[in-house]
Amino acid sequence: MIRNRPKLSTLLAALLGVMLVLTGCSAIPSNSPVQSIDLDGGNSNPDGTVQFTPQGPKADSSQMDIVDGFIEAGIASQDDYKVAREFLDPKQAGIWKGSVRTLIYGGQPSVLPGAKTDTFTVQLEIVAEIDDLGTRTDVAPHTTRAVDVGLEKIEGQWRISSLPDGIMLDQERFTHVFAPQTLYFYDVSYAYAVPDVRWFPTRTGVAASIVEALLAGPAPYLENAVVSAFPTGSSLVRSSVPIESRRATVDLNSGTFLDSTELSRQQMQQQLELTLGGLASVRSVVMSDEQSEINIGPKAPEFLVAEVDPSVPDTQIGVLDKSLYYLKGKSSRLVGGIGNISRYNPRLPAMSPLGNRYAFLNGKRTELVAVDEEGRSSVVATGTDLVRPSMDAHGWTWTVDNSKTTSVLAVPADIALSGKVRPITAVWLADADVSSLRVSRDGARVVIVSSKDGETSVSLSGILRDADGSPRGFAPPKRIYPEVPATQALWNSDVSIIVSTTSATEKVEAEEISLAGARVKYLPLLGMLNLSAGAGDRRAVYAEIKDKTYTRVGSSWHPMKSKVRDLAYPG
Repeated sequence: MIRNRPKLSTLLAALLGVMLVLTGCSAIPSNSPVQSIDLDGGNSNPDGTVQFTPQGPKADSSQMDIVDGFIEAGIASQDDYKVAREFLDPKQAGIWKGSVRTLIYGGQPSVLPGAKTDTFTVQLEIVAEIDDLGTRTDVAPHTTRAVDVGLEKIEGQWRISSLPDGIMLDQERFTHVFAPQTLYFYDVSYAYAVPDVRWFPTRTGVAASIVEALLAGPAPYLENAVVSAFPTGSSLVRSSVPIESRRATVDLNSGTFLDSTELSRQQMQQQLELTLGGLASVRSVVMSDEQSEINIGPKAPEFLVAEVDPSVPDTQIGVLDKSLYYLKGKSSRLVGGIGNISRYNPRLPAMSPLGNRYAFLNGKRTELVAVDEEGRSSVVATGTDLVRPSMDAHGWTWTVDNSKTTSVLAVPADIALSGKVRPITAVWLADADVSSLRVSRDGARVVIVSSKDGETSVSLSGILRDADGSPRGFAPPKRIYPEVPATQALWNSDVSIIVSTTSATEKVEAEEISLAGARVKYLPLLGMLNLSAGAGDRRAVYAEIKDKTYTRVGSSWHPMKSKVRDLAYPG
């Protein structure tokens, strides 16, 4: 049995979609045809998805009408963009691929005459691009893209004869045509399920698109940082995942199971269950080897139930009177069992999500101090303007040395066994000033805030590790573009982060950003110096000003009585 999630397409979304179409929210010229929406339910559409049915080309349409109509028809993905193909000449209709690329744009597109006769250029201000596997790449604000199209007359009617593959959607309609789906991979220990959010059109057959994307492997920013139970070359026998009585049958080629073991088949099964569990139409999953059902068998002794969105303990770590203190709710207490650390003037502490280990910076932020399970403290790394440490589930403590050559530093839990501090190189961080680094609870990803040449970047990147969990590098980063200034970023869940800057004198606004598209801005707080957040239900978000701590309740900040400073959840 797998988890069910709410339907993404509700009646309210359908009604809103109707309103958006009738009001022409897409910014396509107002003479475009009015669209209707079909709610294709029953057996023909078990997911309950909303489908748009734009009109095809009208007789004697102008060249501009054909271009506008083609852009408009991108809203309808059913039958492999059948309506959009009606605007193309026969040759293009046969070779054009609508699902290869989706350009999401804001504002109103400009359609301008091209340099040659019967050609046009569509100028778009895009916000993101989605590829054929649902991977979304956001772009910097005010990024423009040009799409060139050519037209010719076919039996007296204008049709598009040349254009690139893909469709164009305005960002308002995009939310009604596409929906986020979460693929799941594993961390190197197979203990955690690592999410990989993708975007697919909400149409019948989306289950096959999801499985095909899963078999193709993780998004670039997770490549080689996560693992899949499916071997390279795994594929669906045909591009279909039948769903009957909420049971999905995934029929895979024989090569998938050629060298499989009982354990690997069970890991495949779990990966499919987690991934297809996002569809309301799916309750269970069956794997088959070219139509022969796979017998999963009893759980292998080594099999682990992968944790999804693992929560952190609800006790925070902080500093008071040059000592480490726990804070849980309104109650604080001294961390016992460790020696006197006042000589370090501790700042910005971290606590391991597993076990009783701690780390902090000295007052000058030139030393990283680790406290082991026996309570012994020692300097384990040195540098300039070190960033707040982050401690991962594999036992490593992370910081960044912002000296002349910026270097990410990782320190093992057992230095005698694993060696001393390990520099982790990343070409994309060369010569950058890093102000924040936090490792996700699953230990597979990192969120980093850096600045270079006056430009600030918030980036997600997979952590490349050896089989024993030792880090050795980063995957290419995925850029996030907050709408607020950022010098720090924290994990709020396995698919969301919170970013903000800090200031002792100005109002600071934090923003919660989900990889599934949602964004929430917090009320500004005057003089915010620190923000604390942790994954898990009922984990409050804390903010600190110079002499007071606040907790976020609803959408407001509420003061609380606590003298513990530099708060952080485990991790």
